Amino acid sequence: MVNTLLSVRRKPVLKKQVVSSKYFSPYRKIDFFEVDKKAKQLADLIEVHFEKLTDILLRYESFEVVQDEVNRALDLLRNLRENKKFFFLRVGAVASFLPRNQPLYAFSCFVIVPSLMASEVHFRIPQSMMLFFQDMLDLLEIKKLFPNIFVSQKQRSEFLRERSALLVNPKTKESIPATEAVIFTGLPSHASKLRFIFDKRTLFISNGAGHNPVVVSKDANLNKAIEAVLTLGLYNQGQDCAAPNAVLVHKDILPNFLRQLREGLSKVKIGSYNNKSSRVGPISDPDDLVRIEDFLIKNREWLDSSTKGVIRTSEAIVEPTIICKPLRCGGNYNEIFAPTIFVQEYADNSELASYFENDRYLMNAMYVTLYGTSNYINKLIGKIYHGKLLHDKSSFIHNTHLHARGVERGINPYGGYGYGASSLSINGKIITMPTLPQRDIYKWIVKPILNKKTLNFHQQKYDIFTKIQEKDIGKLLKLKLSNSSDSSHDNINSNNIYLDLDLIKDKKSRFIHLNPAYSHTLLEVPNVKYIVSMTDDDIKLIKKLNKLLDRKSKLNLNKFITLLYALPKSANATEERNIANQRIFFQNLYQLLFGKKSGPKLTNFLWEIDKSDIKDLLDV
Repeated sequence: MVNTLLSVRRKPVLKKQVVSSKYFSPYRKIDFFEVDKKAKQLADLIEVHFEKLTDILLRYESFEVVQDEVNRALDLLRNLRENKKFFFLRVGAVASFLPRNQPLYAFSCFVIVPSLMASEVHFRIPQSMMLFFQDMLDLLEIKKLFPNIFVSQKQRSEFLRERSALLVNPKTKESIPATEAVIFTGLPSHASKLRFIFDKRTLFISNGAGHNPVVVSKDANLNKAIEAVLTLGLYNQGQDCAAPNAVLVHKDILPNFLRQLREGLSKVKIGSYNNKSSRVGPISDPDDLVRIEDFLIKNREWLDSSTKGVIRTSEAIVEPTIICKPLRCGGNYNEIFAPTIFVQEYADNSELASYFENDRYLMNAMYVTLYGTSNYINKLIGKIYHGKLLHDKSSFIHNTHLHARGVERGINPYGGYGYGASSLSINGKIITMPTLPQRDIYKWIVKPILNKKTLNFHQQKYDIFTKIQEKDIGKLLKLKLSNSSDSSHDNINSNNIYLDLDLIKDKKSRFIHLNPAYSHTLLEVPNVKYIVSMTDDDIKLIKKLNKLLDRKSKLNLNKFITLLYALPKSANATEERNIANQRIFFQNLYQLLFGKKSGPKLTNFLWEIDKSDIKDLLDV
């Protein structure tokens, strides 16, 4: 493994880019009157320029979506007072990664509102939105109204390098993240990669993908259910995290449901967004056509006779398609991101259970919508499956739907309890739950520092942590995690287990009880997650250790121990500082070798072990 950290000695990005105004200074109290005023100024601009804004957004989405996201943005910006308690203290830098849908509303939720509670917010315009997004920013006078919002023109790797950097105290070698919070919306797999790159002390808020099934029971109001399914399935061409992966329909009403669904789809206008009556138009990324076609081919035997799965390649349009597959033949857990409605007939509660009580469902449990009545779905609320909560009352929607007016609001938490649906992480711990950046920034960054001593430290830290240490993002992105989860590093090599014989008292018996504390198991692969968190000075010491191990054969034990303890010491440091440096050095070694905070006595262990057994683990 190569060194994944680069050190650059210059003034911090935070100091350099923040607007020179006390108004934006981090760790100062927020004047909510000013927050509310700015938010409403933007809301006024949106209303005044609605026609021009519509023309800009119609380059990308349907008029139906434009109207919806404008209403959502206005509701958010005009009602921040409902969350006034979260706007207490301005925090440091925030980095936002925007989704490919709802450009105005997502920008309002994940950039505008955070800028009202942070010293600065950095984001890149999504590639699929490059042709219109800047025009939207200019029309709404974002640069003038929100001077602490920075639109990065850098490539993705450069942006990540800048925002994932550490700020280091040159005297103590302690570090803090340059970015205090990350707000990410997108694929869970991408979230895992980014979480891996950013420091574990950075609050990472992730909004991912959910199954969001709609259950239509035999006593459902079919007209309302059909209206909901069409709205959810066709909204933004199905490219929305609220779109259902499956519509579970009771067998007794399936014929009528399909008849009405076909009738509804036959009235849907398809074509360019310039025609405001068009409900389905080009998808945001034409490259997705390959993936969508593959999905349709795999389900071709279940295609409804009224829809043939047509893709207009030249227009990048996927025509609305019905797939009708009995639930007994397998549930659909794949997010489609296309105007495809996946209908699944169910006969009874046992078939519903086969869909919901499934590991694949658990991973992306988000919302469940019920039309009609169902004892099974009612009992699903609060149900624990494999130790995890599937749904609570906030993620259960009855006889209405997520896109209905007032159901989902930007001032309320959004998401579910599946790992891939929504989560936040800080200090190495991942919490699966609905997210709300306003609340989460306040709870996890502001509240812990409100005591006077801690607050004073944070107010002064950018004058103390003056050295920037950047990461080699290109190499980090190529590194593969040892497992797909974000749990602690538990991959071990059973061929590399070492017993401390000095701790075994009974050395005469043939069989003895072996206390786990007597054995030490080396990691199977390098502890990449921990290596990323190490400073460049930490890594330099490991490189020096490797050189010492190379010449171990020429030393006696006492000389080796003396040199080992001397490695982290500095001639100019106090005795107290050197002791602290030694402690950090040995803690790093325990993590690199064993993936934990403690282990065998390292002086003797490193002396006796064959370097070939630990070469890869120490190759930082």
